[in-house]
Amino acid sequence: MNTSFEKEFDWKKYFIVSENVIRQKEHSEIEFKESFQSPKHKDKKLHKWIASFANANGGLIIYGVKNNGELIGLKNNKLREFDNKDLSQELLGFFAPEIKFELFTKEIEGFELGFLYVYKSNDKPVVAIKSASETIQESDIFYRYPGQSRRISYGDLRNIMEEKYNRLNERWLKLMNNVATIGVENVGILNIENGELMGSGNKLLIPEELLEKISFINEGSFVEKDGAPTLKLIGDVLPIDSNKVIQLIEKKYQIITHFELYKSFFEQDLDMDSAKEFFRKVAYENTEYYPIYYYIVTSKLSPVSVEKLLLKEKGPKVSNLKTRLYKEKSNYNRFEIGNIKSGTDAAKSITSALDSIKNKSEIDLKNLDSASLRYLIQAITHLKTDDIDISHILYILKELYDNHFNQSDTTKSFIRKAICHVDLVIFGKQYFERNE
Repeated sequence: MNTSFEKEFDWKKYFIVSENVIRQKEHSEIEFKESFQSPKHKDKKLHKWIASFANANGGLIIYGVKNNGELIGLKNNKLREFDNKDLSQELLGFFAPEIKFELFTKEIEGFELGFLYVYKSNDKPVVAIKSASETIQESDIFYRYPGQSRRISYGDLRNIMEEKYNRLNERWLKLMNNVATIGVENVGILNIENGELMGSGNKLLIPEELLEKISFINEGSFVEKDGAPTLKLIGDVLPIDSNKVIQLIEKKYQIITHFELYKSFFEQDLDMDSAKEFFRKVAYENTEYYPIYYYIVTSKLSPVSVEKLLLKEKGPKVSNLKTRLYKEKSNYNRFEIGNIKSGTDAAKSITSALDSIKNKSEIDLKNLDSASLRYLIQAITHLKTDDIDISHILYILKELYDNHFNQSDTTKSFIRKAICHVDLVIFGKQYFERNE
């Protein structure tokens, strides 16, 4: 089992912990469980969760955490002493194709937690091949939805099958183009089972010991990279010093969580390629209210590129993103909350909070009462471009998000609007004015 995820795992990239509580809810890529359950348990719920993650975008099951995110730690040695081979065999007995995962423990803020990371399947859909009680029925396909794992909906299954069909067509087209370029008379077919290379009326048998060293064969499947040639052999096939082999490693899929979508904005740490993936991710979220203009500007996408990208995506928020881009092009005040010119006590409180932000006055952001919190968030939505010191306002937004985001649905909505407002008047303005 590849352990690269465990070695590279930095929990702070996936969630934040404040006062021994994970400050985000379960979603499409994270599940909380208080204790680890043996895969041999009769209800097979663990199998269903794992299969659902594999059919979606992969994900983490975190053990030692209550449903509300409170850390309690592992209470026994079941997970620590568990042999991964048992789970592998269980999954092979119930699902095909094979599901890849990693299981490990890590100490987080003084608590020992267990982590079961499920890789996104490269050969979807993963299908149940036999039944187990009422949880799994033969031919079931499970899919991960926000906060739950259940049988896949028709729309998501159709998307998987269309993606599979399109990917297969693309491979055939690339193969045919390569054959046409090289010439049929110069093409050979390698049987990776026995090392027989057939073509041009001749056969070349690659010895087994050399076959095992060919780096493009990985557990019986090709490691592919779009746009890259598969293999070109010129002259003799000779073994070489393994230290001189340049290994091509596929970039591991990095889960982009709700937390990372905001965190990347607070820290302004995305590169061009990552920013594009973050923008695409919003199309599959529960809400479209993320700092989309930061992603677009950082990825250097033009309006035409954005339009083409959204045409390809199948997520539930594609139309919402199109609406945002249309409505906000000429309306930088869209996210303003409250009227500061009404002369009411509330208007005066919002104005006072606005002055505090502009003057960089000290604010106890962690211990705001509900009224002060509301007025501060409303004040942020009234900031103009010239009022904003980007590092200062991003610090304020991060503190509000870290300490108050999950306080209530209303607070959550207000904070989202404040984030979107700052994103719009800074990065949205850059995007729209640059492309006028």
